Amino acid sequence: MAVYFGDRRSAERSEFALGTELATVESPQALDAYLDEAPDEQLIIIGPDIALAAATERAERYRVVRPSLGIVLTRQRPDLSAMTQAMRAGVREVVAADDTVELAAACRRSLAVSEQFRNVAEQAPASGRGRLIVVFASKGGCGKTTVSTNLATAFAQSGNKKVCLVDFDLQFGDVGIALQLEPTRSVSDAIGMSGGVDDVAASSLVMHYRPNLDVLLAPPRPADAEFISADVAGDLLEGLLRQYDIVVVDSPPAFNDVVLRAFDLADEYVLITTLDMPSLKSLKITLDTLEVLGYPRSHWNVVLNRSDSRVGLTPDDVERAIGMPVPTRIPSSISVPSSINQGVTLVESAPRHPVSRAISGLAELLDSQGRGDPKAGIRRHLMFTKRG
Repeated sequence: MAVYFGDRRSAERSEFALGTELATVESPQALDAYLDEAPDEQLIIIGPDIALAAATERAERYRVVRPSLGIVLTRQRPDLSAMTQAMRAGVREVVAADDTVELAAACRRSLAVSEQFRNVAEQAPASGRGRLIVVFASKGGCGKTTVSTNLATAFAQSGNKKVCLVDFDLQFGDVGIALQLEPTRSVSDAIGMSGGVDDVAASSLVMHYRPNLDVLLAPPRPADAEFISADVAGDLLEGLLRQYDIVVVDSPPAFNDVVLRAFDLADEYVLITTLDMPSLKSLKITLDTLEVLGYPRSHWNVVLNRSDSRVGLTPDDVERAIGMPVPTRIPSSISVPSSINQGVTLVESAPRHPVSRAISGLAELLDSQGRGDPKAGIRRHLMFTKRG
């Protein structure tokens, strides 16, 4: 059922709480060796005698190589600082060592999350599932819709890829305006389809825009947004992923339930920022949130829009502030609003333009990253929605 990382005496208390015998290891090396020989193990209980640094080191490792493996950390006196540090590292639960009732409940919750991971992995087709890319900025005005529409166009023009652009800014989506599409069909038509959004229903909501590129528009009436649940959004995305090679989601500047469901399913996250302090602050909050929710760093793609603006900050300042490289830098240009006013993407109308080349380069980068695990969309957000 589980492996206990700690001294034998503490392990006996956990065995009493769980009503079962536990495999016990007393060193990190022994834990690694045990897990190598037990690939189906789904739970590690870390004893209160194990240093927090050793616990978080193992959590950070296994969250990457075995994301379905849950870790429950016990402490003599859990405090907020330790809990925050542990959760950031990938620990699922932190409980008091002497609270046997809560320990048993925490283990049950963790095993339930692991079972969901296994079910998703078993249901995911070995091939034929498209890739989901979420474009996000927690601050408005960063050029998120411009990047989304041009990125989708770049993918559609790069070969035989079938692409769908989804506007999930359900109240104030601008994809229809940017592409001058009349919303004869939209996400609103999915209202009432909860539990019934199959592939046929999902495909009936999209509008054709260009060769290899279809669009699912946001509701024309902002009030409809409250009727689009995370379950409906998830069903729509899963239906589209079975029909398109790439699905690009233009998201609102907020971590709402619909956005989190998109992040749960996504293979890559494109995170937009600009050279101003409010935008940079919002980016850092975004990165911290993704870290806490367990979304893997390997799928973070920070994009600096209007990167040549002379406003007192430089791209190097941004990289130093967030502690990671920013490989995609999109320059400023008056051609961008001009193309929006014309209802055509710059990648389509001027493919050799510096902005177009930068976004096409981003598409190539994301495409190269997509030749890895087709199940990379399985995420850990479920464990946070299940707790409590």
